[in-house]
Amino acid sequence: MGKTDWKQTDGRVVRVDSMYPRGRLQLIVAFSYEVEDQLYEGTFYTFDSIQEGDSLIVRYDVSDPKHNNLESRKKRTNRIAFAVAVPILCIVLLLLWLTLRS
Repeated sequence: MGKTDWKQTDGRVVRVDSMYPRGRLQLIVAFSYEVEDQLYEGTFYTFDSIQEGDSLIVRYDVSDPKHNNLESRKKRTNRIAFAVAVPILCIVLLLLWLTLRS
C-alpha cells in the first residue's frame, strides 16, 4: 500500500442533523467540497457546535478526491467508542460475577 498524498480545499456544511446517543447531543454533518470542478460530498459525526453554511477545510486524497480526512473522523469515533465500551463492559461483568459467586 502506497503513501497517500493529501491536498486541502475549502468545504461547506450543507446539512446538520442531530441524535442523542446515551443522552448526549451528537451532530451528523453533511458537507461538500470541490476538486477540479468536480463536486464531492461526505458526512461525519461531531460533538462540536457546527451549523449549516459553515466553512470547513477538507483534506482530500489527490489520487482519489472522494476520500477525505473528515469522513475518517466517523470511523475513528466508532473505534474510540468501542475501545471505551469493551473494557467497561468487562469490568461490569467481572463485578457481577464476583457478586454472584459470594
